[in-house]
Amino acid sequence: MALASKKNSAIHDKTGSDLATIKTQFDNAKHLELIDFPGEAALIYQMELMQQDIDELRRYIVALAPSEKPLPTISTASHTVDFTVTNSKGAYTLVTTVVDSSGSKAVTKTASTTLR
Repeated sequence: MALASKKNSAIHDKTGSDLATIKTQFDNAKHLELIDFPGEAALIYQMELMQQDIDELRRYIVALAPSEKPLPTISTASHTVDFTVTNSKGAYTLVTTVVDSSGSKAVTKTASTTLR
């Protein structure tokens, strides 16, 4: 079964000090003021459930011993996606490698995500 296309997109384009301001507002629990509003409370609840799902996926990936249980490779006619988990002194990293062979020359992209 192929990995479905990403459905979400960035919800803002803030960077630098603007992004730092947003983070400060979150760190100061400003978002919790929305709990008093039913619609916003429902959205915050759903965001919490999504965070729990992401945490569970991370737990599952970290629990896999790459030497014992290789992670799946996802392939289509022109794309291949490989996943690898590395462990260096208890710090786990998920490495995702995508190979796009749809053009005249294959293009390889790699992304690393620290699992906490």
